[in-house]
Amino acid sequence: MRTIIVVLASLATAASLALAQTTPTPTTPSTPSPFVLEQFLVGSWMVTRTPTSTSGATPTPELVTFTATGEALESRPPIIVTAAGPVMETPGHGAWDFNDAGVFVVTLVALVQPAPTSTPATGGQTLGTETVRMQLNANPADGTLTGTFTSEARDVAGTVTGTVQGSVQGARILAQTPAATGTTPATGATSMNGATSTTPTTGTTTTGTTSSGTTTSGTTSVFGTTSPGSTSVFGTPLTPQ
Repeated sequence: MRTIIVVLASLATAASLALAQTTPTPTTPSTPSPFVLEQFLVGSWMVTRTPTSTSGATPTPELVTFTATGEALESRPPIIVTAAGPVMETPGHGAWDFNDAGVFVVTLVALVQPAPTSTPATGGQTLGTETVRMQLNANPADGTLTGTFTSEARDVAGTVTGTVQGSVQGARILAQTPAATGTTPATGATSMNGATSTTPTTGTTTTGTTSSGTTTSGTTSVFGTTSPGSTSVFGTPLTPQ
């Protein structure tokens, strides 16, 4: 009887060892799941697009909002100074998606027309569109977005008149409790989804027009540099106003 008990105990020990060797050890994912990343993207962002394919171009500050149902909305200073004269651009409307490569793809389209400070006879004329396509990587650990963009300007016939490429950086706009009178607002507040950001958005401030209608010089957009004599992506250069 003692021999039978010893044999049974040995068999039980061997079975336990075999089970331990075949049972996988749970591991912690090294990257967030697609669901977590998609939840992280939803919200409003301060984004800076920096052209790298155009000499002398400066960063463009923008506000971009991503909805939970796949829409994307973008706004920035509406008056843009180009070598062909000032133009006015509507807010961008579009969509976003999360592809199989783990990258967010975004498309935004805006209408472009001459600014009110340019030739009055063409003030309401549509010059064309600007289509911005971005590929973005989400960084939940520090609450930022990074990636690249391509901007295409098209005339009213749909012909591409210019292309600009560059980099994208973004920081989430967080909900913060108003500071008490006489105190400095705290940084790094936590948003509803738990992401905390302390990374400031870099870039230069884009100036537009004064209340008197005089165009400020030196502003650069995704359409190219403002150097006199160069060609706008929308066609023939205009005499600077």
